[in-house]
Amino acid sequence: MGNTTIENGRGFYKYAISPIVLVVPIAMIAAMTGKGFEPSGVPSLFIVGVSCIYLIMTCFYVMLCRGNKTKAATAVACVTDGMLLIFFSVMFESGMALNFLGFIVVISGIAVGISVAIPSGESLFSRRMDQIVPNGIGIGELQKIIDSIQFPCAFLEKNESGSERILAFNAPFANDFRLDKKKILESSLESLLSLEPGTAQMKYRGEEWVVKRTTRGRQILMMFSPVVRSKEASKIEVFDAIDPATGLYVAGFMRYKAKSDMESINRGKRRVSIAFFKLSFPSGATIGVSEEEQKLAHVVLGRIIQQSIRACDSAYRTAGDEVLLFMPDTPNSGSKIVVSRIYAGLKNTTAVECPVLAKGILDYVDRDFVGGSDLPAYDKMLEEMSLAFYRKYPDTAAMS
Repeated sequence: MGNTTIENGRGFYKYAISPIVLVVPIAMIAAMTGKGFEPSGVPSLFIVGVSCIYLIMTCFYVMLCRGNKTKAATAVACVTDGMLLIFFSVMFESGMALNFLGFIVVISGIAVGISVAIPSGESLFSRRMDQIVPNGIGIGELQKIIDSIQFPCAFLEKNESGSERILAFNAPFANDFRLDKKKILESSLESLLSLEPGTAQMKYRGEEWVVKRTTRGRQILMMFSPVVRSKEASKIEVFDAIDPATGLYVAGFMRYKAKSDMESINRGKRRVSIAFFKLSFPSGATIGVSEEEQKLAHVVLGRIIQQSIRACDSAYRTAGDEVLLFMPDTPNSGSKIVVSRIYAGLKNTTAVECPVLAKGILDYVDRDFVGGSDLPAYDKMLEEMSLAFYRKYPDTAAMS
C-alpha cells in the first residue's frame, strides 16, 4: 500500500465516468453517427437549460468525489452522461439508438441514486467494509472515517508474509484498551491485545468485547463492542443503554457516550453546558409515602426531562440517582432556558398523577465549558459538577 491511496483503481474509475471527461467523446460519437450539427432546429431555451443543468450536475459530481461518496457520485455521473447522450443526439440528429442509450444511462443513474437515498436499516457492525470505508481513498481520509466511528476500531493490512499491521485507529481504540498511541501504528493486534485470528469475543483487562472483522482483499477493518463495561454493566444496544424507569441513559452508557461527545466538543472547540440535578425529599416529607411512590417520582421526573430537552441534548441517570444533562453548542443562558422548562414541567404535574413529587425538591448546579480550553476529561468533569453540587446543597445527600 502506498502513502497516497488504499487502492488506486478507484481514482481511475472516477475519471472514467466523469461528465467533464466524457463530454467530448460523447459529442464526437453523436457527430459521427448523426446527420450534422443543426442547432437552428432546437429552441435556444433548451440549449441554455441543458447547459446550466450540466454545469450544476458536474459541480455536484466533483463535490461528491472529493467527499469520497463514490456511489452517490456514480449516480450523478450516470444521470449527467445520459443527459449528454440525449442532448447531443438531438443536436446532431443521431437517431433513436443514441437517444435510447441515453435514457438507459439516466434510468440507471436514478436507480443507483435511489439505492443511496434509501437507508439499508443495517447497523454499523453488520455493514460490509465498502459501506464504511470507500475503496481508493487516501490515508488521510481513511483516518477521518475511522475517527468518526464511536466504537473502538482499527484498520489493518496484511503484508506479503501474511502478517497484519495496523494502519489507522481511532481514539476509543487507544483509550478503552489503554494502549500507547505511539506504539499502535505498524503493530499487530496479536501483540497489543493477544487476540487470536477469527476470535468473535475476547476478554481484556477484565472486560468482555464482541469482535467484528470485515475484510477486503488484504485489508481488514476491526471493530469492538463492549459487552460489559465496569460495574454498571451496559451493552451498546439501545434497550440496554436506556433506564427503563426514567427513559434516561444509564450510568454505564453515560460514561461511554459522554466521553465520545466531549471528545467531539474538544476537537471542534465548541461550547457545551452541563447541568447536574438531584431530586431529594426533606426529613418528614416522606412520612406515609412508600418507596415505590418515591420511585414513581423519579419516573415522572425522567419523563419531564425528556420532554424538556432538545434532540441534540443527552440526559443521564447516574449511579447515585443524580441526573447529568449534557447540552452541546449551548451557552449558560441557553441551559437556563432548558432548566426552566424542567421546573415548569414539575410545577404542572398534578397531584393525581404523582402526589409525592410535590413533596420533593429538585436542586441543580450548571456550568458551561469551552472545548479545547477548559472542558476537562469526563471523570474530572463529573467530579467537578458533583463537588459543586454538594458544596451548594450539603444536606441533599442526607435527605435522599
